[in-house]
Amino acid sequence: MERPSHIIFDTQSHYFSRRLPLIGLAFSLQFASLWLFTHGLMSGVIHIDPHIIDVVKIAEPVKPRVEPPKPRISKTINTGKIEPPKFTIDRTHGGSGFPPPFTPTDPPTARGIDRAIAGIASTHTVPPYPPIARRIGVEGKVTLRLTVSAEGKVVAAEIVSSSGRDDMDQTAQQWIMAHWAYKPALDNGVPVISHVLASVNFSLINQR
Repeated sequence: MERPSHIIFDTQSHYFSRRLPLIGLAFSLQFASLWLFTHGLMSGVIHIDPHIIDVVKIAEPVKPRVEPPKPRISKTINTGKIEPPKFTIDRTHGGSGFPPPFTPTDPPTARGIDRAIAGIASTHTVPPYPPIARRIGVEGKVTLRLTVSAEGKVVAAEIVSSSGRDDMDQTAQQWIMAHWAYKPALDNGVPVISHVLASVNFSLINQR
């Protein structure tokens, strides 16, 4: 490839004759630029017409203020006229307005407990078998209505249902009044006299 300095321009050719005006214009522009540059340096100041560039301030559009919507009241409630409270003072108790302090006349009574009669199991032993009834092999059951005192002792024993033999009935009656004991009934915490039923079963099987 040949260097550009060795290119030989054919000034007689038709192609060169068409490009000659363009080449002349390029040289003219370069010469004019060089002259303007050197002329500006020589004067020290390059003057620019201030009217060439106009700065125009564009005002921003102002948005209109939108009022908030007003609340809609569908119905008006008529509360009426409110009367202030009225207070009255009772002047019958010395003018102080307060009743006298309460002073009980009778002391409160404590309510006691109520309890039914209860037997003491360790004392409810079986009476001895009557000898004649045992010898002839007779059995029976005696039911008695007992009267128990406020101290828990059996003070009376009434035969309600007999065994069929007097010796059995009397033996059961005497034994219960002599040995059996009860926890007395309570009425409002106070021991009282009460009644209770009791049974004694004479059986030869239990005696063996």
